[in-house]
Amino acid sequence: MMKKILFRVGVLAAIALPLSGCSDGWCWPFDCTASKSSSGVVDDSANTTTTADTSTTTTTSSTTTNSGSTEAANTAPVTPGGSQEFALSKVTWLHTDVSNWPVTHDLKVNVGAGLICMEFGGSATWPSAEIDHRSGAYKIKVNANPWVFVYRNGRWYGGTWEWMVPNGTCKNKSSVEGGHIKQPGLIDWDPVSGETYYFMVSSIARGANLNNYQARTNAVPVVWP
Repeated sequence: MMKKILFRVGVLAAIALPLSGCSDGWCWPFDCTASKSSSGVVDDSANTTTTADTSTTTTTSSTTTNSGSTEAANTAPVTPGGSQEFALSKVTWLHTDVSNWPVTHDLKVNVGAGLICMEFGGSATWPSAEIDHRSGAYKIKVNANPWVFVYRNGRWYGGTWEWMVPNGTCKNKSSVEGGHIKQPGLIDWDPVSGETYYFMVSSIARGANLNNYQARTNAVPVVWP
């Protein structure tokens, strides 16, 4: 009887693990052992907060897919021209200030089915660098960082929240939160359904520009589902 129970538990675990987002193939390269940990061991604690000098953003049009996932919307969270209107020149940067990096690709964001997917041409062409996996057992190739911009306490904050691998454009939706940003200003932040945030992708900007390649996408607004 006990063997039958253990067998059934094993089968259920084998099915549930991939669906949970914590199988090695699904979660890689980020750490599945904690929901508020990102991959790699690059130390970005020495970054200081700076304010961008110039630059504004463009947006994509608002569409909704048949699957019910939400793509980038063209509606700002506040009245255009107001003090809260988004612009990169207003951002308090929690990681490297990339506002003057050239925009080489347009970004399309799709949120749904537990994932946030950020489609941009640079995923396949931007050069990569190696960082240590959090386990320390091996290295992973990364070539980009996704950004989120949040209006909070009277100012716009911008921070990276994960690493992206070449040709890898989707991350767990749950990784968009302050525990992954790991910087004062947004470290205790969690997204709220119905609020508008801006998203962007840049070449490596978390901790250090490891490959000395500077490029980014435009920033697009997304109404959080």
